[in-house]
Amino acid sequence: MTITALPRMGSGRVSETKRLQFHADVREVVVWMRQYVARLGFAPVARSWLYALESEGVITKGDFNWAGKWLADRRKEGLIPFELVGADSTRALTGDDAHDEEETPREYINRQLRDSLDKAKLYWPSSYWKHQSYFPIIWTEKRDLIKLFEPELPQAVRRFASKGQADVNSRVALIEECIWADEQGLAPVILYCGDLDPMGVKMSDAILENLMPLAKVLDWEWELEEMANDDRIVRFGLNAEFVDNAGLLWIDGLETSSGEDLANPKHKHHLFPYVQDYLHQYGTRKVEANALIANPTAAQALMRDELWNWLSHAGHKQWEAENKTASAEASGHVDAITRMLAMFDSVGALYNPRRLEQAVNNGLNSLPPAADQNSL
Repeated sequence: MTITALPRMGSGRVSETKRLQFHADVREVVVWMRQYVARLGFAPVARSWLYALESEGVITKGDFNWAGKWLADRRKEGLIPFELVGADSTRALTGDDAHDEEETPREYINRQLRDSLDKAKLYWPSSYWKHQSYFPIIWTEKRDLIKLFEPELPQAVRRFASKGQADVNSRVALIEECIWADEQGLAPVILYCGDLDPMGVKMSDAILENLMPLAKVLDWEWELEEMANDDRIVRFGLNAEFVDNAGLLWIDGLETSSGEDLANPKHKHHLFPYVQDYLHQYGTRKVEANALIANPTAAQALMRDELWNWLSHAGHKQWEAENKTASAEASGHVDAITRMLAMFDSVGALYNPRRLEQAVNNGLNSLPPAADQNSL
């Protein structure tokens, strides 16, 4: 299903017929949003919905302000379900009434024992990086891209979203990860995915420039320079060939969030080299990285293909094999401990020091079954 516009009801007094039609039109938008969420496997944040609408040609970048308000208003009216718009983690509520639901200490301890023993079966002693040569770090402009790429990323692979120009703390953390990898004998790699527009291309071209001042403070500038020289700072998306192959929508014009068009000769940045270089290579069109949510299969293939240019399949399999062997051994020990605890619990000896001592000294059969059973 596709939509072509966000319905508007107009201002002033509105007839009942027009109001009902407006609600029906909004329901069509809701159907489209549900299909998007089902395809993605998660609900995009409000900002990402605007990029999705732009990629569908429903709005332009200059419409973002009113379209964002339109989305918020429809949610306030109950016309768009709250759950269709993901929570921005930077604005999420924090705090929790943490308490245990068990009625007795014995029930609580039994649960903790079960959980701890189950966790012990997941013994996983081998580092993912033990059999790898490169240490890729995923960097995107948009939080929802990380969610989109997540199924293709081993848990050990670092990833972060900068929401535009990365703040100082984020850049320091990224360099520190590179330093750690270098100390482990791994070659760090930065894999960047951003918008295919003048600013997005400028950002990826300027990664070295943006990181270098902080690398100097951390006494790591020579190594960062070496990364760049070895082509280990990579923009893997978006690029024009992928956009066309994936069927993503090119947006005509180079409109920015201010509503002004960089392609317009009257724009104050129009003659800047980064704008002129982009116009020469791509013309007056662009693609937002959030357009990837329109084709999650292609997006994940993009991530997978680039990631495994750097990761070793053989190293991944060796890591899995080593940990599965260790986990199987741990599971055997856990099962033996569980049976032992269950036997003591069956005769009421697990929580009764006197009965426990008698069971240890004289055997479990010396005790009659306990009256108050709450089996482990």
